[in-house]
Amino acid sequence: MNFIKKQGIGAWISLAAVILSIVGFILYGMAIASGMGLEIASGSQLFYEAGRAEDEAMMTMVVTCGVIALVLFVVSIVLDQFRGESVVGKVCSIAADACRIVAPALLIVTTLYFVYGSFTGLGWTFFSNEELVIFETAIATGKTVITGIVFFLLAAIAGIVGAYFEAYKKD
Repeated sequence: MNFIKKQGIGAWISLAAVILSIVGFILYGMAIASGMGLEIASGSQLFYEAGRAEDEAMMTMVVTCGVIALVLFVVSIVLDQFRGESVVGKVCSIAADACRIVAPALLIVTTLYFVYGSFTGLGWTFFSNEELVIFETAIATGKTVITGIVFFLLAAIAGIVGAYFEAYKKD
């Protein structure tokens, strides 16, 4: 119980960023699962296609950068527990602060790659010609993509805000 009382607002905001990121990953997975091979506009284009270069880049980078960001958030919270006046405490403090800066940057990269890989599907689904028939499943997938992007952005913003606050209360 004492551990929880010693956590500062920065740790709680970082924890919120982790939760928002996890929700973003769940939505990302749902979007990929529903959009892979899905025809979006009168059969003219696929929402996601395994062989398309931008989709492969998106899948690789979203998972890589997102997982590293999650790990950095957790590492920053753990390292903050060892802050102090000793050499080890100062090193842990610097490392925790660096993690709290890099993690939101990686979430922004994650968001940008998610947008990049989804650009074709979102464009054809929401901004195509009126005479094309847009399938309902494509619209549902597009909404899931947009919601996932919003959650990744909220997590990045929370991480940035959390970096400005103390993560550990001093005695």
